[in-house]
Amino acid sequence: MKFDDVLREIGEFGLYQKRLMFLLCVTTCSVIMQNISPVFTIKIPKHRCKIPTYPNDTYELQSPDHAYLVNETIPLRNGEYSKCTLYDVMESDGTENRTERACNDWVFDKSVFTATLVTELNLVCQRKMYRSHSSMMIFAGKFVGAFLNSMGGDYFGRRRVYTFMMLALIGTSVGIVFVSNLPALMAFRFMAGAFSTGSYLCTYVITLEILGTRYRRFASIVSKCANSFAMLTGTLFAYLLRDWHHFQAALASPGIFLFIGYFFIPESPRWLVSKGRHEEAQKVLEVVARVNGRSLPPRFQIEAPASMAGARAASGPKGKQGFSLLSLFRVPRLLLRYTFLYFCWILVSMTNYGLMLNVSNMSGNIFLNFGIMSALDLFSVIFFALLIERVGRRPFVVGAVGLDWITRGLSLGGRMCVTAVVSALYTLSPELFPTVLRSFGLGSCSMMSRIGGVASPYVADLNTYVMGTFGAVLPQMVFGAAGLLTAVIMFFLPETRGRHLPETVRDAELFGR
Repeated sequence: MKFDDVLREIGEFGLYQKRLMFLLCVTTCSVIMQNISPVFTIKIPKHRCKIPTYPNDTYELQSPDHAYLVNETIPLRNGEYSKCTLYDVMESDGTENRTERACNDWVFDKSVFTATLVTELNLVCQRKMYRSHSSMMIFAGKFVGAFLNSMGGDYFGRRRVYTFMMLALIGTSVGIVFVSNLPALMAFRFMAGAFSTGSYLCTYVITLEILGTRYRRFASIVSKCANSFAMLTGTLFAYLLRDWHHFQAALASPGIFLFIGYFFIPESPRWLVSKGRHEEAQKVLEVVARVNGRSLPPRFQIEAPASMAGARAASGPKGKQGFSLLSLFRVPRLLLRYTFLYFCWILVSMTNYGLMLNVSNMSGNIFLNFGIMSALDLFSVIFFALLIERVGRRPFVVGAVGLDWITRGLSLGGRMCVTAVVSALYTLSPELFPTVLRSFGLGSCSMMSRIGGVASPYVADLNTYVMGTFGAVLPQMVFGAAGLLTAVIMFFLPETRGRHLPETVRDAELFGR
């Protein structure tokens, strides 16, 4: 008997699964708060070169004499003070030759943020590339975190990897508050990205594998609702705490709930069965049944785990094929399928995070802009929840990325559409991988998506390097092209709506035929 049949007896969406979803929400909040931190911590405020002869120089004019000195020292560019140069005043033969030179010190407008990483580390002008590097390090860490999860989750178990990632994330979230130099900042951002992604993927896979077929989409829906809540909460923290140290400390708060949640997260019974640990799997199933107010009939207590474990022998001619990572890619059909899937993740991730980071480059109130985007994300989740089971995973992605391309000129509307696409991909992707390698499957998808994430801050900042009207729309053009390509690729992937999860590599190969 298949595992999904067992779940129907003990409860496909009972109290036990709902409790797991709460932990998934907390983990999601912790991850998203780390993701959004660059929007506020590396926001570039208005600035100009600091006047060398004025020790207490500030961006705000202090007096008429101060205004006169600024006008005499800082060149004007289209009615605004130059951000990167000042006059080098020299007198020769009774005349004044005013030449410009680059400066190494700046003053910043503190009306929005009293302190950011940009103002503390002077990440402007010739150092502005480090701003993109800072965001990139988070996504580089996510790549490593997804890799560690994809390899460790199927080998050591979902719960063990979660424990390690969770404890490391709590330590990193606290430690980043005390960063005082650029190398330390890069290192902590890298670790925050790695541990947050690893803990999330473990929790997501455990939750997905213990939900019934009809309810698997709820894992993505609940996760994305928590996503929007975390973004709105992070925006509120940023608005109330204008210093980045205080803001970063507030973002570490979900770590307390992560530690408590550890005592309630089980090992995935699907994974235990795939490893032949039948007794442990049966104990987990008994707990699930008891919490859900059900009972596991005697015939299930003995036969169900054994029958599910039989999937191991059906994995291939030698009985071991299902556990080899290479077995996923030896079959041409699966190799092509997962290659297409990986490209979708790369393109969607680049667009998703790029639009989020681009908020800091938009005109207007950054808190209002990001708050609206967060609210629109919530609407996109509702849109996803209503349609995903009616139209299917694949048509939903194609339709959403098409609408995303049309609305790309409206960056916030485009973000709403691409968020719905991410939700669909988180539902579709693990359903295409066999149980014995599902953690690797979702982890590898997440790992490949970080390639797009690494590129996203540089694409989002294209308008700071390419001037004029073309530079202003260039990021949207790149994101729009990525959306169109994603829609085309989706036609080559199978639909998974209403299908049983594949247990073995052979099941995955036959899936969609």
